[in-house]
Amino acid sequence: MNRTEPRPAPPLPPVTLTPEEAAAVAVALASRPDGPYADAGRGALEKVLAALEPDPRRRADLLATSLWVSAEAGRADEIHAVVEQAVTRRHVLVLHYRDGQGQASRREVEPQLLVRSSDHSFLVAWCRERQALRWFRQDRIEAVEPTEETAPRRDLAGLGAPPASNHPAGRALSRTKPPKPPRAPAPPRLVVLPGGRS
Repeated sequence: MNRTEPRPAPPLPPVTLTPEEAAAVAVALASRPDGPYADAGRGALEKVLAALEPDPRRRADLLATSLWVSAEAGRADEIHAVVEQAVTRRHVLVLHYRDGQGQASRREVEPQLLVRSSDHSFLVAWCRERQALRWFRQDRIEAVEPTEETAPRRDLAGLGAPPASNHPAGRALSRTKPPKPPRAPAPPRLVVLPGGRS
């Protein structure tokens, strides 16, 4: 019978990250505090933060910020669960929504379906205020109030494509804008070496 001994993971070669990429890694690791890789994620987050910030006090501030991100992610998961349930059960929802310009509104909507684009998740719903189908970006839904009222099925013909990222949320588009030309890659601004900074 062969027994395998656990082997230590080989060290990674130097990895070059921009500050934005490092922040994205930290946010992704902090946003799933109870996931299947939570312990490994916390360890990786501490290594990323140690490489980014050698000052222990500032590193503690970054860790506290990551806990805030975790709480926000938990709230977003709760909102998504209520929205998903309303779509499945076909129940009217009241959304507290903030559009792309930061304008807050309260919308009574009839959920029709959930859509995921490459950038965002959307609730497609009949907006009773606008009397039309609208795309609501889920990350802009600040709160939801479920109801027991049944939402009628609506004709989705002419719905169009999801709104572009810079388009005001809550509107349906019948065509998409042409893609922007790609930008030249920026030179790396942060180099994370194995073991971080001393």
